Amino acid sequence: MNESKPKTFYVLMLIALVICLAFGANAWKSSLKIIQIKIDGNRIVNTNEIIQLTQVQIGTLLYKADLTAIQRNVMSHYYIKDAVVERNLPNSINIQIIERVPIAMVNLSEPLYLDEDGVVLPKTDSRKIFDLPMISGISASELSVLGSTITQPDEIEALQLLAVLRTMNRSLYHNISEVQVRNGGDIVLYSAEGGVPIIFGRGDLPEKLIRLEIFWNDIVRTRGVQYLQYVDLRYKDQIVTRWSQELSTTKNL
Repeated sequence: MNESKPKTFYVLMLIALVICLAFGANAWKSSLKIIQIKIDGNRIVNTNEIIQLTQVQIGTLLYKADLTAIQRNVMSHYYIKDAVVERNLPNSINIQIIERVPIAMVNLSEPLYLDEDGVVLPKTDSRKIFDLPMISGISASELSVLGSTITQPDEIEALQLLAVLRTMNRSLYHNISEVQVRNGGDIVLYSAEGGVPIIFGRGDLPEKLIRLEIFWNDIVRTRGVQYLQYVDLRYKDQIVTRWSQELSTTKNL
């Protein structure tokens, strides 16, 4: 008895079954339609606004959707830094959003914002209210194009300072009302409490901010900010201050 014929038959049947399953799966996938678009990660940009930016019509075929085009459309929004777009079987498009978060405000005729990368952002219609320090001394020409990035070193350093401060101590970050840049000169902060000038200088951001945090919590809160005339952080391992009731004081920290 020739046993090769039954084996060949079963192999052919298996191949035919695999082909049928492949065609069936392909036909099933090609018939899937989009019934929802899921947005995640957004806090500033409204979900419906992002859905409109996708330009995807509900009911269109899932595998006809151009994910690259959807990503490009979504990222055309000034406040969206990145977007990951995926198909989610059987019927949805999932979009994970990374937003640009304002870290400082620029008070021109129309308020503008800057994120920590120095990207110029427009006023937003978001219900989220930003409690941000103002940054002054930036050339208007640097802010003339929305979505552009500022390039001057002192302006970039001022934003880095705010980014580090927000990470280290949000309470102290929110106690800064203004950051003044001086075209290559010292960066000066102004406290929301009492409008005290804090001469920050340049460089050594984390070390200076740690000294400022300790000084503000241990000394200023005790003596009273109303008596503090200025703080100078430009000196190594110390803080120089002037109080209204005494001469200059040097505090080693």
